[in-house]
Amino acid sequence: MIIKGKKNRYLRSQAATMKPAIQVGRDGISENLLNQLELLINKDEIIKVSLLQNTMVEPQDLIDALNEFDEQIVHVQTIGSKLVFYKKAPKIKNRKYSIELENM
Repeated sequence: MIIKGKKNRYLRSQAATMKPAIQVGRDGISENLLNQLELLINKDEIIKVSLLQNTMVEPQDLIDALNEFDEQIVHVQTIGSKLVFYKKAPKIKNRKYSIELENM
């Protein structure tokens, strides 16, 4: 799934003021990291991930790993070592951004 245009701009603007929810360090991409990312994104819909200096993980590696793990997770933006991801929340009570996206 690819989000373009106004929807992508909206998600980027919402993520601009967020602090990274998870930091990827020297342990790299593990099953535990992917599970934590999935829990957070199912709850918040948008998450920001920071790659620390001591990690050997490249941004594209994390994007590819998340796409393999869950195809519904969409990469929204990468700026330096910060990545933003979006996924529509499975529970209706957690849908905050997806309702706005549907109205666009």
